[in-house]
Amino acid sequence: MKINELFKVGNVLQSIDGKSAYLDRINCTVYNKSKNEDSIILRLRRESDGEEGTAYLRVKDKLKELESQLLNKVFVNEKVIGKTLNELEYLDTNLEIEKVGKKFTLKHEI
Repeated sequence: MKINELFKVGNVLQSIDGKSAYLDRINCTVYNKSKNEDSIILRLRRESDGEEGTAYLRVKDKLKELESQLLNKVFVNEKVIGKTLNELEYLDTNLEIEKVGKKFTLKHEI
C-alpha cells in the first residue's frame, strides 16, 4: 500500500525560521523525522535557499486501530528521507492490510 492510502500527509508546512510563509510540496525534501504519540513529524529543507519547515503524517481515521503499528513501520522506513511530500504520498510501504469483518489487521509485509 502507498503512504497516501494509510496516512494523511499534512498540507500546511510551517517555516521554522519564519523567513518564508509557505514552503511547497515539490521543492522541499525530508531530511529528518521524529515520532510522537499520534503522528510522524517530518523535517523538510528547501535546497534552493536552505529554508526549513515541518509537516506530518497521521494515520487515517479508518485505520486508527493499527495506528501504533503503522507509525512504527513507516518511521523506521529510510525510504522516506530525501523525498518531497508529493513523492512521499505515492511511496510504496510494502505493507498489506486485511479487513476481517469490521476489523483491520496488518496482514504481512510483502
